Parts: sequence; structure tokens; C-alpha cells
Amino acid sequence: MGMDNGLYLAKFRTPLDDASGVVIVVDGNTAYGGDSGMYYFGEISGTEDRLTVTLRVRRHDESTFSVFGDFDDFTLSLTGKKKGSGFYFEGRASEAPSMRFEAELKPAPK
Repeated sequence: MGMDNGLYLAKFRTPLDDASGVVIVVDGNTAYGGDSGMYYFGEISGTEDRLTVTLRVRRHDESTFSVFGDFDDFTLSLTGKKKGSGFYFEGRASEAPSMRFEAELKPAPK
């Protein structure tokens, strides 16, 4: 199984901007999430020490920008691993392949 099921608080950044949102993991291999301007969904594979995630990211609020800039719809490809009780990821977006992306997900308090 890739990740523990549940709700995660996400903090992510590129050299352009920082943002935060939430991610829900279902069945250990499916992710759904969103923030004030974007929503995302996709697949998780691998084990806790070597995860691969592919997310489709789409804008739902035309007045906002993603941390990659002014894009409406793109694919985010990530690799990551378990870090403490959460997870750390790095990756790139299809629309901005030269821009590094980092994300930290921590389980939401119950």
C-alpha cells in the first residue's frame, strides 16, 4: 500500500509561490484534494519509502493562480517518501517542467 488512508494537510512550494491545501487518500492509492484556486486528483503507487504520484490539477477559481503560474489544467508528477508521520514529495508540472515543486503532507489532527 502506498499511503495511509485519511485527510492530510498539505503545504507546497515552487520558486514562484507557496500555498496550502488538503489531500484525501482513499484505498492507499487514490488522492483527491484542493485549495482556494485549484483541485487535484490522481494515483499513488509504490511503497512508503519510494512513492510515485501523478495528479491532474485544474483551476476552479479564475481569479487565482497555481504555484506554477497562470495555468488552468496540468499534470503534476511527484516522487516521495514517508517522513515522520507525514510524507515529503518533489516533482515537476507538465506546463512548467523546469520549475521544482516540493510538498509536505501531514495527517490532519483528529
